[in-house]
Amino acid sequence: MTLAQLFDQLAPSLPAYARKDVQTSIRVLATALGCPEPQQCLPEHYHQPLTVLTERVEDFLHAQGKGASTIRNTKNYLRRLFHLAETNQLLSLRPAVLTPRFDSEHKPPRPGRCVAVPNGTYLRWRHWPAALQDAFGAFQAWATAPVVPGRPASFRKRLSTIETYRTSFESYFGYLHYQQRRVPTFEDLFDIELVSAYVHWHINDFHERPTVMVVKFLTQLLAMTHQYRPNEELRIKLKALQHTLPTPTPFYNKDEAWVSLAELEAVGLALWPRKHPKALSQSSKHPGRRHAVYAGISLMLRLWRWIPYRQRNMREMHLPTNLHQDSQGHWRITFRGEQLKIGVKRGKTNIFDLPFPPELLADLETYLTLWRPALLGEGPQPDTHVFLNRFGRPYNAKTLRDTTKKLVYRYIGKHWHPHMIRTVWATEWIRGGGDFFKAAIMLNDTLETVIANYAHLRDHNVAEEVFATLAQRNGHGT
Repeated sequence: MTLAQLFDQLAPSLPAYARKDVQTSIRVLATALGCPEPQQCLPEHYHQPLTVLTERVEDFLHAQGKGASTIRNTKNYLRRLFHLAETNQLLSLRPAVLTPRFDSEHKPPRPGRCVAVPNGTYLRWRHWPAALQDAFGAFQAWATAPVVPGRPASFRKRLSTIETYRTSFESYFGYLHYQQRRVPTFEDLFDIELVSAYVHWHINDFHERPTVMVVKFLTQLLAMTHQYRPNEELRIKLKALQHTLPTPTPFYNKDEAWVSLAELEAVGLALWPRKHPKALSQSSKHPGRRHAVYAGISLMLRLWRWIPYRQRNMREMHLPTNLHQDSQGHWRITFRGEQLKIGVKRGKTNIFDLPFPPELLADLETYLTLWRPALLGEGPQPDTHVFLNRFGRPYNAKTLRDTTKKLVYRYIGKHWHPHMIRTVWATEWIRGGGDFFKAAIMLNDTLETVIANYAHLRDHNVAEEVFATLAQRNGHGT
């Protein structure tokens, strides 16, 4: 069908306020494609990737001297039209999607993994003695409460940070329970002899190498003996013990988990539902819920390609606190202060405010209006988290990690996890010629930190470039 016929068929599904603007936008597209009118714009003209069409429109309008807002709005209206066409199964301008090729239910353990199966060395929280649970709970309350008498504000910790403490302590208390045959207590954390025995057993007997876990454990104890239980004498002994440990060498091969941004987007596109919710079976109690979950994960994976959010920001994103529309109706994502890992920058509240990627706007609106409502409960106060699981609740760190790992493995066959996204994003950006300042903004990190962590990437292919330059100079000299 012609571009005009496509619009006529979809016009009833468009909001009344948008029809005129969409119609104007397809006229612009037809002209940009060299067609006098949309009625003469055939599929062989417009059946191209959507990114190609929007680039053609942008170039055309820019040559006409149109402003940035006009260009942006025109592109967004075109995205809306073609995404609606895909939802109604009229056509699709997306590239061919991936298909599941790997068995995520029986994937092998990641090479280098220390413990492939439970081995009885951890004493999980649910098995801790009641007194130990109570003591740790008191520490958690002290560390996470907004205000505690006598506690400096800078000592406050997020709940996710306390969860890493608990995981480390499960290993330590497991050692006391299984190896020392004693009932662990909270006070055992401050016994240098027991701590030293655990560290030596963990390195020499259990793993036979220094590990990041035991270094983190000692770092956490140093923090506790400085903040929660000040004990300078014990801190000196802990630091002395820490100085005896060799630096742990990386034990995982990052290539086993390295998924490019293009691959991540391809997985996201593969997960996006191809059917309208009304077309799904009505036989189940909650029709479309699985598709709605996939729509959320799809949008999440593709959003990561554009903005390398930390996992917790993706999980804790709320409507309209974080995802919201500004006074001009443009979607933005804003995090501030304690919602970020770095709450204060240069003495001021850290505000991380970015526009929502224009290429994803159409799918965002589809997700918010068609798919996310299928996940909401029927209570008087529906959950405001943007991304919800199949039970209508927000993801926690483990469920989001496990869900996304499983889905990415199914399509790519690599042991990807959400924590990789920031490294992959920064690597691709910097190796592609992007500057460190823009990387720092998108990572919401300091320029100094980004340079310290990623400056080595500029060493890539240096020798080859030097050889090519010398060969050229030598050629010019002969």
